[in-house]
Amino acid sequence: MCGRFAQVLSRKILELLYRLENIAEMEPRYNIAPSQHALVLRTSPQGGKRELSRLQWGLIPAWVREERSANKPINARVETVELKPSFLEAFRQRRALIPASGYYEWQKMGGKKQPYFIHSKDERPLSLAGIWEKWERGGQTRETFAILTVAACGRMAELHNRMPLILPERAFDRWLAGDTGPAELQEMLRPFPEVELAAYPVSPLVNNPANDSPACLQELEVGS
Repeated sequence: MCGRFAQVLSRKILELLYRLENIAEMEPRYNIAPSQHALVLRTSPQGGKRELSRLQWGLIPAWVREERSANKPINARVETVELKPSFLEAFRQRRALIPASGYYEWQKMGGKKQPYFIHSKDERPLSLAGIWEKWERGGQTRETFAILTVAACGRMAELHNRMPLILPERAFDRWLAGDTGPAELQEMLRPFPEVELAAYPVSPLVNNPANDSPACLQELEVGS
């Protein structure tokens, strides 16, 4: 699964990577947790251009009557994303990318769980595949998202059996396009090459969502 991630991102790199113009400087986030807001790249519902928006993590389907009764899943498995009513329409029509400097996963070590930070070896942002929804009731509006997950492979599978669906740059255009067909989408639902990822242990500070500082990303010597 993917239950925490970081967005410590350079404005210039985001503009180049996602072909955006004149975006504002972004406050670094070191420990984004479910129910919090994060930057999400999507095609604008109004103008059709790419935009970075702040959406809440935890998907609320448009047809849910009451927000408080919604399950608000943070992840959607690629194996069932087209089968579950909560995800189907969003997967077909409202796909997104969540830029991340990396994500966290926990490995069982004895009676404890050791957090690790997983990132790109070349330090470029990871582009996590997601879906988003707009929920409106009684004058209230919520825009929310979920991150797609795939079966983990290689070293990543030692940390957890699931990992985010990470898309390469060549797939961005078709992932975000509204006319991409089911067969083409299925071709994208594959694990990211494990050789392009790296992981290192970090402090248990990340266990608490209230901790959102550079200390969450500092490498920790296991056993210290």
